[in-house]
Amino acid sequence: MKIKKISIEGDLDRFGGRALSISTDRGTFKTPNRAVTSSEFQYKAKLPFEPPLNNYVSEIVGQFYSDNWAKFMKTNGSFSNRRRTINFFSDKMDYTIKRYFPQLTSGTELDDSSIKQLLELQRMSNLDFISIPSLPVTITDFEQISSSFAEEVLSEKREPLIYLDMGLNIDIFRQRLLALLELSETDQIHSIGLIYRTIHKNILNYRLLWENRESNVLLQMSGVPREIAKTNATSTMHLLQKWGIDSFSVRIGRYVPQKKSGEASIAKPIGSTKRFDPDPLIFHKFQDWRDQGSSLNCDCPICKGKSAEDFIASYADQHEEYSNQVFNAANRLHEYYQSSNEFDRSREYIKEGVLSEYFKRKDGLKKSDIPI
Repeated sequence: MKIKKISIEGDLDRFGGRALSISTDRGTFKTPNRAVTSSEFQYKAKLPFEPPLNNYVSEIVGQFYSDNWAKFMKTNGSFSNRRRTINFFSDKMDYTIKRYFPQLTSGTELDDSSIKQLLELQRMSNLDFISIPSLPVTITDFEQISSSFAEEVLSEKREPLIYLDMGLNIDIFRQRLLALLELSETDQIHSIGLIYRTIHKNILNYRLLWENRESNVLLQMSGVPREIAKTNATSTMHLLQKWGIDSFSVRIGRYVPQKKSGEASIAKPIGSTKRFDPDPLIFHKFQDWRDQGSSLNCDCPICKGKSAEDFIASYADQHEEYSNQVFNAANRLHEYYQSSNEFDRSREYIKEGVLSEYFKRKDGLKKSDIPI
């Protein structure tokens, strides 16, 4: 896959946000958007039917923890298994433009050998982007490494994706971002990867993105939490669009399934599971809809025509080995569909230069927004 042209559509107003049109040798896609991830395909496989997952951009997430990272670096079998997993999902995502995000735990040490191994894993897989993780701060020749990496990947007729951690020190982040933007001006790179970190703790890095929104480079952010904080249930990625970030993927948690324990296994997640409400862009407890006893008022493929009780009846599979896997999968896919639709709506506001009006219409964004 080759990105041929990136264009900004509409106005860039002071408030923020931008709408891109990205032309590739496989078609054109628009931003802002929500990437479909390997997790959504796993959720789809659990449902009693197969809803379409239509998107132009996809992300295969490789979760690395201290135990399996060591195994990945020391055993041939782990490398082979991860390559097999990537190709399994890439086959299902074949109609999309695919990137790989190695989700590393904090403190994972990257050296030349580990970076080489991650790159070879991707080169041996069916991916459109080849990504390099956020490099250690001790690296002094970042621009040279990035340029050489980009040239090598482009020669393979794929797109380089160099990640920056949003938690980097502002001086290092500025130096690296500006170096990548300079490479984009000579068509060595067309996209930059960003790893989410808390906005208010890294405001200078986010502001730097906002200040450079006129750059014709695709900003793809990975590892975005569903909610801003435990005390703030607003959708994180929809708030983030005001900083000029173009594509988002949700952070994947470490799932530990719970064995079923009788009929009570259904009641527990109903009280604790949160459901995405696109009107305010807030996550509410599913129990709130159940208490109302009315239609879910949602036309996505998961919920269409259903009340809360219908939803439970459709997706609470009593025969599954672990509690509520189908219910949770359906809930997450509802979120994916409605969140994707909301980016289509906000795009129209951005093109008119009035994203601030969209924020005013969404209670979650209005209450959580940091004014520019």
